[in-house]
Amino acid sequence: MIAEVVQTFLLTASGHLGALASLYASAEVYFSPPLLIRAVIENCAHAVWVLGDDPDESSENRLARAYLEELISAEEAKKNAGRMHTKSHPSYVRAERAYKLLKRQILARFPSATREDLGERRLNGQVLPGLESSVMWMYALTEMHGGTIGQDSASGIYGFLSNRTHPTLYPARQRRRWDDDEEDGRRVAYVHVEIGDLEKEARAALAAFYNAFSYTVSYFGWPTEEINRLEAQFEETIPTFFRD
Repeated sequence: MIAEVVQTFLLTASGHLGALASLYASAEVYFSPPLLIRAVIENCAHAVWVLGDDPDESSENRLARAYLEELISAEEAKKNAGRMHTKSHPSYVRAERAYKLLKRQILARFPSATREDLGERRLNGQVLPGLESSVMWMYALTEMHGGTIGQDSASGIYGFLSNRTHPTLYPARQRRRWDDDEEDGRRVAYVHVEIGDLEKEARAALAAFYNAFSYTVSYFGWPTEEINRLEAQFEETIPTFFRD
């Protein structure tokens, strides 16, 4: 279960990276990349959180974290199936059945757990973090292992990505530039993006994925061919990626 949960998060993150690449290739870089970058970082953060920061901790804790991720997923599936359809609809019936079965499995696997614990996203002493909390936790961990982005900076980066994801005025206005129209002399606004800014954004997404992927490969003891290939691509495309 641990491998399945982590793999699904990394698969999702890699799909968002592919979409980001498509935006860069088509020069559609004004507003949409931050949405995908935030999604990459969030999925990577949850993958790393499931594995944890202590290789010597009990495997029960990792299993509990994986179960908490499965539980919130099943709960969301049930909730939204009920909102989109009637509660007699096959989609909702299947989702509700899966949710209840998962709950029974968890309570059987962790006899000391209660339904109240699960309602509070708590299991075996583990508590499912929110979106921002999981990202801050991931950056704190990478900083401990030599990362250059601390929690304060990470909080600002994540907040800015969130502002550029949700309806917020200032991010778009920050990229607005004014010039005089040559024909009638009126002031005209246009959107201005620096290539350096785009590279910083790309680095944030790539670093999150690389760290989570390499952390996962190391944890499971998997062959390193794929991570080596990824490192070679980074060196070719952004030669300073591992040195800045």
